[in-house]
Amino acid sequence: MRRTSWGTLAATALGSGLLSWVVLDVLTNAGVAPQPPWLTAVVLVAVALWLLLRGRAVRRMVAGEDSPMTPLGAARVVMFAKAASITGSLLGGFFAAGIVVASEHAQAPLNQDLILSSGLNALACLLLVGVAMVVEGWCRIPPEDDDAPPNSSMTLA
Repeated sequence: MRRTSWGTLAATALGSGLLSWVVLDVLTNAGVAPQPPWLTAVVLVAVALWLLLRGRAVRRMVAGEDSPMTPLGAARVVMFAKAASITGSLLGGFFAAGIVVASEHAQAPLNQDLILSSGLNALACLLLVGVAMVVEGWCRIPPEDDDAPPNSSMTLA
């Protein structure tokens, strides 16, 4: 499995943002302005903190320190980190589009609330993506020493 690239995350956020901008613009012009809940940011931050704690346990395991993490648990953490980075970029694009659409008529009180809640949620998405990328880096297994003799049980006769 390869690490998630920043380019992939940026393209994901851009695609999500453009699609969301079109949909939100149509909905806003129809008189329906979806208001993202503030609780979304709380949940995203909680997920980022949980991932950071699990990632630290993997980091200790990879370094050979005492850790409650198992190899299977580490594999789950790295997959969760990858999924969290992609999800964070998708949601970040959506919330950024909400800011852009609401900024067109920023004087309206409803749009001011929309800008604030979308901005807070977008910042929480950035935090989640950043933590996920750091944890992916922590989960990387260092390369084995090339000077070690090959395992004789792995060779074909």
